[in-house]
Amino acid sequence: MARTQAILSPALLLGLALWARPCLAQEDDPGMVRTLGIDSAQVENAYYLEATYNNDSSPHPIFYLYGEGLFTLTKDLGLEADFPTLDSPEPLGQGPAVLGPIGLNLREEVYHFGGWSSETAGAFSIEGGGAYGFSEPRFPWIGSSWSLEALGGYRVGRLSLQGSYGYQGGLDPEVPSLWQANTSLGYHLALDWYVQGEADFTAVTRPYPNSFWSLVPQVAFQPGDWLFELGEALNSPSGITELMVARAF
Repeated sequence: MARTQAILSPALLLGLALWARPCLAQEDDPGMVRTLGIDSAQVENAYYLEATYNNDSSPHPIFYLYGEGLFTLTKDLGLEADFPTLDSPEPLGQGPAVLGPIGLNLREEVYHFGGWSSETAGAFSIEGGGAYGFSEPRFPWIGSSWSLEALGGYRVGRLSLQGSYGYQGGLDPEVPSLWQANTSLGYHLALDWYVQGEADFTAVTRPYPNSFWSLVPQVAFQPGDWLFELGEALNSPSGITELMVARAF
């Protein structure tokens, strides 16, 4: 417990400091909101908190709480900090819980055009880094890994297309190595409201080869610098409910 608190306290302080950091988003924001499983491709100052609940029929579905911060180092270079996730079976407090990996990634925005006021806009970037995971025998899939990812977004009027495509390599034997392809199509309804549909595909290469997909319809509300988003995965045989709160500076 002391080791967990010693690791968690600096992460919480870093998260609070980043959340309160007084800076502004880029003026050339392409006008697309992030989806639940796809980061915005641009380099910006933004912070996210996401909760996932596996609402299948198993007696102990998994609850997952995740946070990250992205902040600019230069105009086109950003640092993403992935805070430790909280993984626990439901109901909370009646089963084991574990802190997930702490990650650091560098993102380089390689191409950007347009902005909120233009008819078309887009952003494309690459991101790479690693994560250190806490060893826990009851959650053997949690551990250390490295990753490389390409992100992109393109908007025409109210319609937007976004994607992230990459590879995660497990450094610990139990951590899966996998390819992942996530694509979303979104529409700006009116004022601060958006609807989006996201298709996620994952192909695990080790230690147990497997592949699976999910389709996640979402509704998003973005008043000013805040973003609230709710989605329900329609994958079979179980459903996953996701809620995200984000803020850009």
